[in-house]
Parts: sequence; C-alpha cells; structure tokens
Amino acid sequence: MRNLFFIFSLLFVAPNLLAQQKTITVSGKVTDKETGEALIYATIGLRGIPIGTISNAKGEFDFHIPGEYAAETFMISMIGYESFIAPVTKAESIVAFKLKKSLTVLSEVMVIDSLTAGDIFKIAINRITKNYPMEPVEMDGFYRDVKMVGGKYVSLLEAAITIYDKDYEAPKDYTKVRERVAIKEIRKSYDYDFAYAKYFEEYNLLEDLLLDNVIKYRSFNDEPLFYQLLQRKTVIGSDNKPLYLVFINQPGYDLKIFIDPITYGILRLEFGYGNGIEPIYNYKRSRKLMHNVMRLDKLIEFELHNEKLYLKYIKTQYKNVWVNTETGKPDQTTQLFQELLINHINNKDPKWVSSARKMKRYGLQYQHKNYNKEFWENYNVIKETPLNKQIVHDLEEHGALEKQFEDN
Repeated sequence: MRNLFFIFSLLFVAPNLLAQQKTITVSGKVTDKETGEALIYATIGLRGIPIGTISNAKGEFDFHIPGEYAAETFMISMIGYESFIAPVTKAESIVAFKLKKSLTVLSEVMVIDSLTAGDIFKIAINRITKNYPMEPVEMDGFYRDVKMVGGKYVSLLEAAITIYDKDYEAPKDYTKVRERVAIKEIRKSYDYDFAYAKYFEEYNLLEDLLLDNVIKYRSFNDEPLFYQLLQRKTVIGSDNKPLYLVFINQPGYDLKIFIDPITYGILRLEFGYGNGIEPIYNYKRSRKLMHNVMRLDKLIEFELHNEKLYLKYIKTQYKNVWVNTETGKPDQTTQLFQELLINHINNKDPKWVSSARKMKRYGLQYQHKNYNKEFWENYNVIKETPLNKQIVHDLEEHGALEKQFEDN
C-alpha cells in the first residue's frame, strides 16, 4: 500500500512540478498602435523582476520566462509610449503588441526651471553615484559582434556572459575596464579566429564595448564649447512622464541624452559622429595600412530596478576605410557591429568572478567552448538582430550556421 501511495503521489505531484519549471516563451512584434510602425529596442520584461530582453530592428522579440514567474506581470515599455501590461499567461497568447503613444501635451506636466542644458547635464554627472548601483551586482548578458568587409558580412560571434560590476564609482583610468567577465557559452562562424585579421584588432572587442559605457567611465567631453552647444527641451517618456532631452544637432555630430527631471538619472544616450566623408580619426594599422574611422554610432540604455539604474543595452557601430599608405588609395571598407543585452540582474547575492573563471584579456576569437544548442534555444538573445537575411546569406556560403557553430 505504501508503494502504491508513492506511485499515485508521483502521478499527481510530478506533473505540477514540471509545469512550474517549464519555460514560458512570449513571442511577438511591438508596433505603434496608430501607424503600425515597428518599435525598435522596446524593453520587454516582468514588472519588478530583473529579467528581460528588447525588440529587434523589426520590432520582434522572443522572451523566455522561467516557469517560476508564470504568475508575474508581463510588461513592454518605451520612451514616448504607454506601457503594455498583462499577466504572463495572457501575454503568451498575444503576437501583436500595439503600444499607444503617450500624451503629447506637455504644458500640464512640464517641469519649469531656469537650468540650462549644460546645467542639467552637469547635475546628472554629479549624481551618478546616487542614481546607479554603488554595491556589487552580477549581470547575465548576451554579446554579439558581426564584421563586414567590402560590403559583405564575413564573421559572427555570440556569447552568453556573466559580468561582475563592483560599483559606479568614478574610475581612475577610463581606458581600463573595471568589470570582471566570465563566458558561459560561446558560438561563432567559420574563420572568425583569423578572417581578415589585418583589418580587425586582435584585442578583446567585448572589453572595448564595456568601456563605451560613458556614464560608468565618465568619458564625457568636458570642453566649455561642448556645454555651450548643448540644448534642451522637455519630451514625453514612458507612461506620460516628462523627461529632459539634452541634445546637440550639428552636421556630423548628433547627441541625445534623456534625463529624469526628478532624479537626474541618465536613462538613454544616443550618439552619432562623423559624416562618412572625412575621417574622425586615423592611425597606422601596419606599415602599409592606414585605418580611417569614418563614422561611429552608439546607443546606451538603462533600466530602473529598486530605485537604481542598471545597464540594459549597449550598441556600437564603426564604419572604416583602409588606405594603402604606399599608393594613397583606399584598400578596403569595413564595418564592425557590436551589442550587449543585459537579460538578468542579480543584486541580492552577486557572485565574484574568480581569476579561474575570468575571461582572458586577449581577443574573443581565442575563447573556446563546445556549442550547446539546448542552452541557446531557451536563452534570451536579441532576435535576428543584426542577423537579417543578408547576413545569414553571406555567412552561409561556408555552410549552415548551426553546422558552423558545431564545428568551430
């Protein structure tokens, strides 16, 4: 009888346990309710729970939710729009997520003051240690870089990483990365290790991307002219909340910084530099090659958790022209795309990344792990961005990407 009772217990209890552990996937497309326009980089997550993803360049996303959060509230938010909120169980059956624009009448909510754009930005910088985490935090993230040579995509690398970040204290050296990174999983296309090495540095591209977090590393322009060029206006954030928009709009130089008018926390930064005709800067890559950087684009976004702003997403794109120093003529054009999505934050019991686990300082092309297909199928990545049809077409001249991941 005791054995029969145990068997019946398994029949009724085990399915419930499995249901609790099963991953729930919400997939869909985020659009403007009125125009139908795809909403890019909308934040997808759970209210009050520090996990999530973002929509891609087509507004699409796949969001894998651990079964333990089945009773939580699903949420999509974006500057300028009212948030979409629904129970996870309901969101699971929706594929078209249409966001309504926030009210555009600012007269009722505008914060009236006499601060200049430069004043607002200086206050925001001075309050970094109040608005951003000053206690250690562990972050899981998805990293991707794609390289293009002569208008053709030549390599791809994706990695699931863990980042240990001590705090947002001002660094002594803004050129030296302070985070400690461990690689959980990695996958890459054929020839990533050595393809077109003469055009791409051998150093660690992921570390470079982390250094592009100008808020953490305080790598702002501090020249008086920069502050004189800054302008300001009030715009609508998410859910009709006003934000300061501090900006510069000059030929070949575009800067937008969205700042909370109450806390002066920097929520989002968009930056574009270069006209594509004249180099921003250049240096000799080798005796025969001059590297001209023609255009730089950068996007950094933060998300609020427990009254602190944590890194959510960072993206950079470099456009380059390589010149033969002997002939003075262009040798090749290249582009480098990089992005990092933080898909989980642990600020309760962050685990130190030990020296044994820490990613080595040399390039990602030398980091090796076996391809774990099952892991990637349930991992929150940025859906198909920038893996559009052209990228896949170019890379699969060497064979199917899945096969490349397995073999490489």
